[in-house]
Amino acid sequence: QTSTYTADRRVVLEMLDNIEKGLQVHKSQQEQLVDFWLRQHAIVKSELSSLLTMASAAFNAEDIGVEELQGRFQKYCEFLEEHEQVEDKMLFPLVKSLFPQSAHALESVLDPERHKGVDQLNAKVGRLLQQLHDRHRAGEEMVLNTREMGKVVEALERLNDFMVGHIRYEEEMTMPWFEIDQNPWLDSLRRPLVS
Repeated sequence: QTSTYTADRRVVLEMLDNIEKGLQVHKSQQEQLVDFWLRQHAIVKSELSSLLTMASAAFNAEDIGVEELQGRFQKYCEFLEEHEQVEDKMLFPLVKSLFPQSAHALESVLDPERHKGVDQLNAKVGRLLQQLHDRHRAGEEMVLNTREMGKVVEALERLNDFMVGHIRYEEEMTMPWFEIDQNPWLDSLRRPLVS
């Protein structure tokens, strides 16, 4: 019976060793995923900052580059839409499946009301830029539109503030689940068996 116990213990230790190796690979993959996700958040914030700078410069100089600003805003919206699809369809469901205890936190992150605010602010900026673009195309004097560009700047400021909070909230609700070294469930798998 002792030899059976020793053999069983060896099998269990080997399985735990394989789990540990798998966790290390898993941890590396998680770190790559989190790094990618955080870089995307940085791109969103940087792009909003650039758009705000462009709109502010246009407003202050009365030289309105509506087409360039509108084109850049459309690219930002496309990037944001792809980013949100990755989060909603892949990243957050993955976190929920890896860490079932994260479900409540992630439900709040996935709440459609949170995205509605982003969508509404993006739509407002888009409408304002489209109106300016249409007027510019119709040959109207752009000097009259500096006041309207002020509305674009104001809307971009609100969007920027909202998105910074939106991103911070997502990171605060999600990042703790990726901090493997602080996750007690995974730590319990790593503890050696008592001899």
